[in-house]
Amino acid sequence: MMAARVAWLFTMWAAAMAGTQPDLKGAFDPAAAAPPGPGSLSWSPIDQLLTESIAQGAFPGCVAAVADDIEGILYLKAFGNFTYEVPPPLSPEAVDGVAVNVDTPYDVASLTKVIATTSAAMVLYQRSLLDLDTKIADPTLLGPLFGANGKDEVTVRHLLLHNAGFPPDPQPNYWDPAFGCPATVMEPSPPEVFTCQKQIYDSLLNQGLDRPVNTEYVYSDLSMITLMYVIGTVSATHGLTTDRDLRTDCMMGSAEGQLESGASQCHYEAFVRNYVLNSHPNGHPTGHPNGHPNGHRNDHLDGHTDASPTRTSPSRSSSSSSSSPASSSSPASSTSAAWESGFLPPANSWSLVPPTWNDTLASSSIYPSAGPPYRNRVMQGQASDGNAYANGGISGHAGLFATVRDVATLLVELMSSSRPDWINGTTLKHFTTMANASQSSRALGWDTNDYTMNTYRGCGNLSSTTYTHTGYTGTEVCNDPERGIITVLFTNRVYPIADDTSSDKIHDARAAFNNAVKEVVDGDGGLVRRRP
Repeated sequence: MMAARVAWLFTMWAAAMAGTQPDLKGAFDPAAAAPPGPGSLSWSPIDQLLTESIAQGAFPGCVAAVADDIEGILYLKAFGNFTYEVPPPLSPEAVDGVAVNVDTPYDVASLTKVIATTSAAMVLYQRSLLDLDTKIADPTLLGPLFGANGKDEVTVRHLLLHNAGFPPDPQPNYWDPAFGCPATVMEPSPPEVFTCQKQIYDSLLNQGLDRPVNTEYVYSDLSMITLMYVIGTVSATHGLTTDRDLRTDCMMGSAEGQLESGASQCHYEAFVRNYVLNSHPNGHPTGHPNGHPNGHRNDHLDGHTDASPTRTSPSRSSSSSSSSPASSSSPASSTSAAWESGFLPPANSWSLVPPTWNDTLASSSIYPSAGPPYRNRVMQGQASDGNAYANGGISGHAGLFATVRDVATLLVELMSSSRPDWINGTTLKHFTTMANASQSSRALGWDTNDYTMNTYRGCGNLSSTTYTHTGYTGTEVCNDPERGIITVLFTNRVYPIADDTSSDKIHDARAAFNNAVKEVVDGDGGLVRRRP
């Protein structure tokens, strides 16, 4: 290589001295000798794997992305359809089905915990407005009433680590008729409204623990539901969100907007919208500049505006396409409709979202583990999680709807620390490092791919320091700081039902997808940029 370079330099020098054009036939080409860039990577193994996963019934369709903390999005591709061989419930005219496209939004379920809630906590922590060791019963947070039934020692840190002592879910669940939400008894299907807001908040204050604080890891939605109210309270108290920022429908559920009646839920949504999803100073990292300031959703979907930062736009991707273009006759097939990631998609965009599970009596009789029916329909465009739905569709543990492009863009912003005034590298490291190996693989809000403590390993053989999370509907993100690589895989694997077979198949597909990405970026011509 060195001899060739010397010969090339001599040829160039001799031509310059003679005043002629150099004869470069067979000469060393420095561009050809340079390491291949991300645009030259071969993603065909990933294409094949995802296509095979659909054929094996792991999910009817998906969107996948691979991003890099320097180049941005490298790979963005859609596969399959919304459903298996039948029209989606909100597109009955689409007899040939509706194809997924790269901007299809998904119900991300528990990814809400990290993309929305943990990110919001990181922003407040970095601003010195949220001390992780402050007790939730402190007057500056939810106050002494939260200390009832043994919760007086629970701190913000305990919520993030899922070792507060909470059971996994409320008992009874908010959607259960035994809990008594006013809308639950409405037939034939309860609406997604805020009429149970105060009742749910009061129930949380009175919620008991089923183990001592800080003694055991138990993954609990209650921890992130509590953190939602904490974030909303801090935001309101410090004037980061005001009544002008709040959704009017959310505020109708509280008594005169009082935080202690549940209005902190509305402030949480506004804070996530303004300081996480739409926080970029030069255009929203996960939204559109014509978004919904002051908490009001657009009444209709306008033409698409790609407001992703330049560094992560599709033009920088080595693969950005849909494997099977959607039918133009379907409402969900259009790639020109604008989408704003967030809570509570407007009703006229529900058909753009792949359906989740069949929440009917019939499905419950076939799969008893699915539990009793609640909405009595196939869910599409509204929160599939019953407790988030019962609380109006906004919650700290579930309820967020997002596109893969939006989430990948936000995760690039996080990993690259390109906006240190938002979330810097020190804050990111603090929240994404495994905190207590004697209890779990968890970091603060995030999980990690620790090879010893994480028995699920959905990120496959990406590094042990990879910070990650999954969503019950079939979503996952993996962030490998050693490689500087981010993977995002969104599916609706719970369609039409979330049974054990579906759980096994999505686990295998997740691990295989991430292992395939690892092989691409580590292989010959790969990125090969191990981080210190």
